Amino acid sequence: MRIIEGTVDEIIEYQTRTNHVPPAEDDGTAAPEKEALPTRSTSALDSDDEEAFFIKQFVYTRANDGGTANRVLTFLNRALELKTVVAIGESDRTHDGYTDYIMVRDQGPKKYGAVVYVKPGNGGLTLRLRPEDVNDLDDDRIKLRNVAQTQKYAVNCPLNDGDAVDLALVLTERALKKVRGN
Repeated sequence: MRIIEGTVDEIIEYQTRTNHVPPAEDDGTAAPEKEALPTRSTSALDSDDEEAFFIKQFVYTRANDGGTANRVLTFLNRALELKTVVAIGESDRTHDGYTDYIMVRDQGPKKYGAVVYVKPGNGGLTLRLRPEDVNDLDDDRIKLRNVAQTQKYAVNCPLNDGDAVDLALVLTERALKKVRGN
């Protein structure tokens, strides 16, 4: 259960911005449904803009502890240096907001989905790599997913320590090379 503190106006504003407004009773007086909010994204987490604040807040409110939050934000900041964009995605599985995630995408034309999916709660990363893309790396932090051969996202790299952040950036560069074609 998530507890949100604030005035009624602040809570309504939060629910509106995160598109988590509870359904209204259908008594004929409810306002028409609003169009879905655009995906929140930024190309600089160290800026003072609203999008960067929202993404940092998203990480802090979902991370299990301060270390995880710091590693996720360190990874995202360094991934942005690779000419990427960080965006928040919404899970189709549940509508409660607990399974939402962060995507790291190539800054260029959107030919593909994310190169990395980040779960701020546990610092989990799923990368757009196949086992053959990492067979030259011998690191226990790299976890291969048991997925179909057609699944593009077959490698996990949990951000359990600082060295995992460095490894995750190496893997992110490999995923970017695949989608960029170089």
